[in-house]
Amino acid sequence: MNESLFDRLKNSLEQPKDVFLITITGHSNNLFIGEKALLWPNGDFFTESPLPAYFHSKIFESCEKLIRRKKTGLINFVFDGIEIECFAEYFPIPIHLIVAGAGHVCEPVVDMGKMLGFYVTVIDDRSEFANRRRFPHADEVCCQSYIEYFRHVKITDQSYILLLTRGHKYDVLSLQELLNRKEKAAYIGMIGSRRRISGVFNELLRDFPEDSLDCLYTPVGLDLGAETPAEIAVSIMAELLKVKNQTSGSSLSSQIREYAKLGFREGAAK
Repeated sequence: MNESLFDRLKNSLEQPKDVFLITITGHSNNLFIGEKALLWPNGDFFTESPLPAYFHSKIFESCEKLIRRKKTGLINFVFDGIEIECFAEYFPIPIHLIVAGAGHVCEPVVDMGKMLGFYVTVIDDRSEFANRRRFPHADEVCCQSYIEYFRHVKITDQSYILLLTRGHKYDVLSLQELLNRKEKAAYIGMIGSRRRISGVFNELLRDFPEDSLDCLYTPVGLDLGAETPAEIAVSIMAELLKVKNQTSGSSLSSQIREYAKLGFREGAAK
């Protein structure tokens, strides 16, 4: 059976690849209004209706600005003397949250990651930990060595990596692979005590320059006084959101209270 357009859209997002859903919204022939197609940033095109290749190229050419900006918008072009309007809806690659180490903290991290809309992968080298029974909501559960996984996994500026492994040896192995990669993740966080962090840094600094570790958030999370796995997960995800959204992470009340006090003083002075 031929794959439908929406099957292709779903599969593209699961791979994951960003894609535009093109809908014809303006055409002199009403029969064409509502026709849909998929356009990928590399120029690949899919439609269930037979359309000439030149039509594909006109859509791609008209979408180039939206592709660069990764934005949804309207496009207009002329095809065979007919003015055509299309709505190009951008479906971005979901942010990829990779959690290395499938211990107790990993479970609430995965659940919160899915609630926040991340594509979540769990990686651990122990089958009794890395399995679907423990992580039914994860998008991927990989049982393999950290070295092999981080050597081959696709890393982009939409990759957020958490190292929650069972020992600093595994943190070092993972970081050696990540730091050797030309592609850089948006965030790498590592759990651990001062002693564990010091041990990791001492080993890595034998082979990597000091500034290469500036990308590493460790100990991971914001200072919330977290103790339980769920509280630690909240602390971790709060820091991850702070980095993703490029915000201060400070309490919102620190700004609102000053604004409210100022308004009160001005009102009292009148």
